[in-house]
Amino acid sequence: MELKRKTFLLLSTSIAAAVVLAGCESNPNQPTAANGGKFYAVITDSAPFYRYGPQQGNGPDMKLQKDKLMTLIHPSFGYCKVKLTTGEQGYVASDDIRLAPPALVAAATATPSHPSRAARFPFDSADPRLAEPQESLPEFNPEPSPIPGLSPSGN
Repeated sequence: MELKRKTFLLLSTSIAAAVVLAGCESNPNQPTAANGGKFYAVITDSAPFYRYGPQQGNGPDMKLQKDKLMTLIHPSFGYCKVKLTTGEQGYVASDDIRLAPPALVAAATATPSHPSRAARFPFDSADPRLAEPQESLPEFNPEPSPIPGLSPSGN
């Protein structure tokens, strides 16, 4: 009797673990940020971005436009260290950024569903319709044409 109970308990536990692990599958095509999938976005019209810190002597290095995505490296009270989607790291005022809405993240990180025009066009195609017509090219004459009114001696 005890053996049946242990077998049932072991089987139930194994099934429960398999169900939990199957539910935790991640989608590799889903955009994620380095800090566990959290993207932040600029909420003001523009936000100063400092590469070395807000107290650097030459002012901000650039202005980030509204809805610019970034990941948070180190939160702080006044300025947060962030990483832009271009890979640049720097500092932005904490009041200028908030957690990005999922719709903004999806729109900014979506990959196009169709290949680009350049990828679809076969540049090395043997199709004669794509070749330049030979009769439209001017005839090449290696000899220079004489200039009217000039003699060969230059007089």
